[in-house]
Amino acid sequence: GCDDKPFLEQMLRAGALDVVDFVGIHYNEGILSPTATSGDPRGNPTHYTRYYGSMVDTYWKATGGKKPLCFTEIGYLTGEGYPDLTTTAPGFSWASKTTITQQAQWLAEAAKIARDSGKVKLLIVFNVDFDTYNKDPQAGYAIIRKDGSCPACDSLAKVMAGQ
Repeated sequence: GCDDKPFLEQMLRAGALDVVDFVGIHYNEGILSPTATSGDPRGNPTHYTRYYGSMVDTYWKATGGKKPLCFTEIGYLTGEGYPDLTTTAPGFSWASKTTITQQAQWLAEAAKIARDSGKVKLLIVFNVDFDTYNKDPQAGYAIIRKDGSCPACDSLAKVMAGQ
C-alpha cells in the first residue's frame, strides 16, 4: 500500500488533472462523526485519513481545488447484529464500538457536509447490501441490515431532500 497523499501528489505531477473530471477519494476507516477533528483512539491519531474533514482538505489542497472530489467509497463499519469484530475480524476491531445508529447518523452527516462544501460532487456509499461477515466484514458496512431495515436510508433521504 501507499499513503494517499504522496500517491495523489505523484499523480498530479504526472498531469492527472488534465485528464480527469473528478478526483477520487476513498474513506471507510471512520469511527467518529465526520465533524470530528480529533479523538481517534487508534495509533497515529493525527493522521489525516482518520478524519473526514482532514481527508477532504488534504485532497482539495493537493489539487488546488481545480477538480471536484468524488467519494468512490465512503462507509462506516459496525458489527452490531453480528459476531464480535474483535474475534471475527481482528483487523477491523477498531470499529467494534460503532453502532448502527452511528453508522446512519455519520453517513448522513458526511453527505450533508459533502453537499454543502462545494468540494464534493459525488458520494458513493459503501456498501448497500453485502452479506459476507468474516475476517473481511463487508456486511458490517452494509446500510441494508440483515433484518432488512435501513436506518441510513432514512437519514440519507432527509439530507438529499435538503433537510
